[in-house]
Amino acid sequence: MLNVKSRLEGKTVRLSLEGVLDISTVDTFNSQTEQLSGISELVLDMAGLEFIDSSGIGAILQVVRLSQERGFTVNLENANENISELLNTVGLFQIIEALQKGAN
Repeated sequence: MLNVKSRLEGKTVRLSLEGVLDISTVDTFNSQTEQLSGISELVLDMAGLEFIDSSGIGAILQVVRLSQERGFTVNLENANENISELLNTVGLFQIIEALQKGAN
């Protein structure tokens, strides 16, 4: 199960993720991110995220691509050690950093 709480802070949207981001819950995540526009930043707060699989990583990559099209940045915050290590291993942090440097 995935619970996504959305909060608008000026031109920043903060999505707090709680639970599991996997093939069974990725649609819940996508429904929150597909409608993003007119913002300058998206913060994915992963403090409550317990698990992520390749489908979840793919969904985050999709948001990164969307951010390039719509002109906002993506920041990942508060990932636990296991999730942070996984995202680092697959190169997600490096991809986000490279794309956002290229956009500036």
